Amino acid sequence: MTDTYTMLFTAEQVESRIDELADQILADYPDATPLFVALLRGASPFASKLMFAIARKSPDYHPDLDYMTISTYGADHTAKKPVIVTDLAPNTGIADRDVVIIDDVIDLGVTSEFVIDLLKGRGARNVKLAVLASKDIPTRSTRAHYIGFEAGDKWLVGMGLDDAQASHEAYRWIEEIREINH
Repeated sequence: MTDTYTMLFTAEQVESRIDELADQILADYPDATPLFVALLRGASPFASKLMFAIARKSPDYHPDLDYMTISTYGADHTAKKPVIVTDLAPNTGIADRDVVIIDDVIDLGVTSEFVIDLLKGRGARNVKLAVLASKDIPTRSTRAHYIGFEAGDKWLVGMGLDDAQASHEAYRWIEEIREINH
């Protein structure tokens, strides 16, 4: 990678922190597996590593994972009204379940607030949010329950976060988290 990116969290730090988040989730849900909802595309690497960590720590836990694609950002990188691009599978039950939404990053909270309200409206008993990175945005109304890293107000790449200005999907699949130096 070029000098355009500065290392914030190594692959080892990311792996270790995801293991800690798995421990927190297992402690919060010892008896009943929540439905995990990963928000694509960004949450894919984080969700996969988190599910593996949970299964490794508690082989009889059997995580239940489904996916949604929500479009919030346009080409100009400014938040707009969220829309559902791909919904949960038709046979995924929400009513009277605990749900943990998995996302790569929370900044303004527009996407997460939209999905939380949507799932509560579909009858979820309780909805929590797990994010790999939380940006420091004072006007955000939604807070994550599980946070991998506090990341200030930096533009990030890696572990699901891409640099669309570099190229389509650029650096989404690297296992560390870096800051884009603009």
